[in-house]
Amino acid sequence: MDKLQGMKVFCRVFEAESFKLASDSLGISRPMVTRYINSIEEELGTKLLQRNTRNISITDAGRKYYQHCIAIMEAIEEAEGEIGELTKKPKGLLKVSVPMDFGLTHLVPLLNEFSQMYPQIELDVDFSDKRVDMTESGVDIAIRGGYLGGDQFVARPLCYSKGFVCASPEYVAAYGPLNEIADLEKHSCLIYRNAPTPNRWTLMNESGESQTVSVSGGFSANNGSALTRFAVAGLGIIYQPDFLVSKYIESGELINLLPHCKGYEIGFYAIYPQRKLMSRKTRLLLDFLQEKLANIQF
Repeated sequence: MDKLQGMKVFCRVFEAESFKLASDSLGISRPMVTRYINSIEEELGTKLLQRNTRNISITDAGRKYYQHCIAIMEAIEEAEGEIGELTKKPKGLLKVSVPMDFGLTHLVPLLNEFSQMYPQIELDVDFSDKRVDMTESGVDIAIRGGYLGGDQFVARPLCYSKGFVCASPEYVAAYGPLNEIADLEKHSCLIYRNAPTPNRWTLMNESGESQTVSVSGGFSANNGSALTRFAVAGLGIIYQPDFLVSKYIESGELINLLPHCKGYEIGFYAIYPQRKLMSRKTRLLLDFLQEKLANIQF
């Protein structure tokens, strides 16, 4: 039996945790999948998968064997890729999920540049701030910011962003400046609903102490760009990242109300499934984004 094909079958069963899904995705019969797995286990002299009538589970030996299989197939793909570059360019569908605001302001130009470099790669881009189920949606790579959680995926850092508390000169003239963080409780704040704690803002004061205040106001939205425009129009105070507010601070349309305080810092990460062999086109995009965003200045 073809050992390399057997490794591919085992990896697909491992990733899908299902003989049926593995057979469907590989285009082979379920009994053939079973024969491949049985053959590998007989040759190794150990169980890689524990299965019953309802589900399967992975043994410790199975997890270790999977890592070796992935390393072998990645090495083969890399070798084929290097040789293939001499005769053909990477192609095919690449599904990407990006956050709405950061995606529109910074990733769209980069994805356009990447597309021009690799015109045979078809980009399918989903703009959403929601957490995506990469297995169910078929997304190859997702860009997300903030706390990620979970161990079912790999996260590679791309860049970092800082939050600023801002308002327009007109708002400050009408309602006064902020002397300290606690003053936020007295003002009309524009609430970002997708934040982990929308009505509680945390900053670090001049002494280096973390301080959290409860805020409220007449406007809330699930889009940071919209809130930033509300703030420019004088409707209240925002707490938004530098990639949205920096240009308005530089132009004087917004004022940094707490220049001596430190706002939140969030990282943006490229995320891909732990249990999935990365394709060459995905690796190309990942390396491209890391290079382009490593030293970005918002």
